[in-house]
Amino acid sequence: MTENTEPRRLTREELAAAYGYNTATLQRLWAARDQNGHPPGRRVGRSLTWDAAEFEAWDRKRQSTIGGAEFARLLGHKDHGWVSRAATVPPPGFPEPVAWTNAAERRGPQWDRAAAQAYADTRPPTETLRGAGAGRRTGTRQGTAYTNDPRLTAARKIITEHPDESIAQHTQRLNEKLPGTSATVWRKIILTARDKDQT
Repeated sequence: MTENTEPRRLTREELAAAYGYNTATLQRLWAARDQNGHPPGRRVGRSLTWDAAEFEAWDRKRQSTIGGAEFARLLGHKDHGWVSRAATVPPPGFPEPVAWTNAAERRGPQWDRAAAQAYADTRPPTETLRGAGAGRRTGTRQGTAYTNDPRLTAARKIITEHPDESIAQHTQRLNEKLPGTSATVWRKIILTARDKDQT
């Protein structure tokens, strides 16, 4: 008896069920395969199918990268204009894009999610507001490095509930609720949360 070594192939509907996509999203990703590197399909009978292992490897890599909008959210920006400029004129420590949705024209930069999060956690606050040629008018505010970050919301709640505790005690409570952030970063977030003028 010979063992079947043919790779497992899945239809679009089977991919949707296995990886949590809807078929419309998969159709969109397939249509943009020249830009996103979607693995090739092959007809089996009347159905277009994909090698399951190839799709899983591609999807894992895709999930580990983020675009400008998500990077901007990590940095506390409301739009990704600053991030797009920083991709071509990077401030110190800004991570290099790992891919582009349009490589020929260097449009649609993509970053490794872990590198983007590390930059968001450790960059100097001034880089967020003034790096990559961005400026601001005197007297204007653009939020903080952690604006829209759920960790800042959590820190404010902990401070409200336990106003007499130290930063170390607040950090311990926050780590229990949201593990994975360093004590140094929690200190920055807690100090930002304690500043009543920050939004």
